[in-house]
Amino acid sequence: MKLTNEDTQEAIRWINEQFDRNGRFPVRCTLNECTNYGITLQHVKAYKDWSKTPSTNDAINGWVSSWLSPDEVDQLRGRCQKTQTLVFHRTLIKR
Repeated sequence: MKLTNEDTQEAIRWINEQFDRNGRFPVRCTLNECTNYGITLQHVKAYKDWSKTPSTNDAINGWVSSWLSPDEVDQLRGRCQKTQTLVFHRTLIKR
C-alpha cells in the first residue's frame, strides 16, 4: 500500500486505534508466539517501532509493509478511502 499525503493522518489514527484496542495487533506478532497474556513480545516491538516512526509518508509506508498483514493493509486502505470519500462529499456540500 502506498499512502498519499491525504491518507497519512488517517493511517496514523487507524494504527493508533488498533494498538489501543488490540493487544495482538499487528497479526504478524501473534504467529510465532502462543501466550495467555493479552500482549506478545512482538506486539511490544511493533509498538516501539511505531512510536519511533516519523509522520512522513515514506516512514509510515515502511512500517506498514514491515508489520501489517495483507488483511490489515486492506482494512487500512478501506479506512483511508472511506475518509477521502467523506472529505470529498463535504467539499461538494460546502459549495
